[in-house]
Amino acid sequence: MKLTAGGRRLAVAALVQSLGIGLFMASSMAYFTRQVDLTANQVASGLALAGIVALGISLLGGVLADRYGARRVLAAVYTGRGLCCAAYVFVTGFWQFMVVTLCAVACDRAGPPVLQALVAVAVPERQERTRLLAVVNVVRNCGLGAGALAAGVALAGDTQAAYRITLVAIGLAFLGGAVLVLRVPELAAPVPAAREDETGADETGADVTRRKRAGNRVLPDGRYLALTALNFLLFFFDTMLLVAMPLWILEHTDAPRVTVSVLFALNTALVVVLQIPVSRLATGQRRTTRMLTWTGAVLGVSSLCFAASGSVAGGPAVAWLATAVVLLTLSEVIANAAVWDLSIALAPPEQRGRYLSVFNLSVAGQRVLGPVMVTGLLLGAGTLGWVVAAAVLVVAGGAAERVARAAGERTRPVVPADA
Repeated sequence: MKLTAGGRRLAVAALVQSLGIGLFMASSMAYFTRQVDLTANQVASGLALAGIVALGISLLGGVLADRYGARRVLAAVYTGRGLCCAAYVFVTGFWQFMVVTLCAVACDRAGPPVLQALVAVAVPERQERTRLLAVVNVVRNCGLGAGALAAGVALAGDTQAAYRITLVAIGLAFLGGAVLVLRVPELAAPVPAAREDETGADETGADVTRRKRAGNRVLPDGRYLALTALNFLLFFFDTMLLVAMPLWILEHTDAPRVTVSVLFALNTALVVVLQIPVSRLATGQRRTTRMLTWTGAVLGVSSLCFAASGSVAGGPAVAWLATAVVLLTLSEVIANAAVWDLSIALAPPEQRGRYLSVFNLSVAGQRVLGPVMVTGLLLGAGTLGWVVAAAVLVVAGGAAERVARAAGERTRPVVPADA
C-alpha cells in the first residue's frame, strides 16, 4: 500500500524502535544476570511488579495526549524509553533496576494508545488508519526479529562493554524514533470548544451540556468499557501463543520440543504475510464489528485443536498443533484489524487519547493476568480447560460484536428526516 509522508515516518519509527526492543529482549536477561549479578527470579519479579504498577501510570499517556497533542507525547515516550535503556548501564543493584524498569515499562505501556491517537490525527481517512497500523505491526515484527539476531553479537562477546554498547545503541534507536515522530504532520483539525453538528446547525443547549459532561467524564462510556472488557478475553490469543502453547507442548503432548520454536516462527511469518491483507477487510462499521465474532469463533476452533493434540502422538500431534497455531494467528490478525479501527472510531475526538489508554488496559491486563489464567485454570484442567476456553471465546466474540454495533449506532450522527 502507498503511505503518506507521515505514515512512512511512523512506519520507519516503528522499525527503528522495534530493532531496539528486539536487541533488548534478546540480550537484557544475560546482561542483568551475568554483569549486574541479579538472579533470574529478581529480574522476573521486578518485571512483573513493574508491569502491574505501570498499568495505572500508563493512563496518563492518553490524558497528556488529549491535552498536549499525541505527537509530542509519543516523542516524549520514545525519548523516555531511550533514556531508560541508557540508564541500565549504571544499574548495580536490584532497587536501581526496579526504578529504571518501572519507568521503562510505564513508557512501554503508554506508547501504543498514544501511537493510535497520533495515527487518528495524522491519517483522517478511517480505512487508511487501519492499514497504516497494519503496516506498523508488520514492520514491528520484522524489526523484533532482526534486533534479536543482532543481539547475538553482544551475547557472543559476553563482556560488560559489549552489553553496555548494546544498551546505548538501543537508547539511540528510541531517540531516532522520537525524532521521526516529531516530523509527522497532524492533519486533523482540533475539536473546537463550540461546534456545529453534522447537519451544519448550531448545537442546542442540551447538546452543549451533554458534550461538556462527556468531556468531564473520568472513564469512557459504558459500552466502550464493555468492549474493553470483552477485548481482554479476545486478546487471549497472545497468552495462548506465548504461555499456553509452549507449556502444553512440553508437558501435555508427545510432540518434539523443537516444535515450540518452529511454531513461534510460523506465527511470526504468518503475521507478516497476513496482517496487511486482512486489514483491508475492516471496511464499514457492520463488517468491522462482524470481525469480532470471527475472532472468537476462530480462537475457539484453535482451542479445540490444541485439545485434540494432547490425545494423539507423533506426527498427528504436530499436525494438530500446527493447525491450532495457524488458526490462532488468523484470529490475531483479524482481531488487530477490528480493534484498531473500532477503538479509534468509537472514541470521541476530544477524548481520544484517554479512551484509547483505557482500551489498552485490556491488552496490558491480559499480559499481566493471562499467564495466571493459563497456569492456574486452563492447563490445570487439561483437555477440558481448552473446551471451556473455546466456549468462552466464542461467546465473547459474539458479545463484542453486539456491544460494538450498539456503540456505533449511538455515535452515528442523526440526520433530520427532511434533510
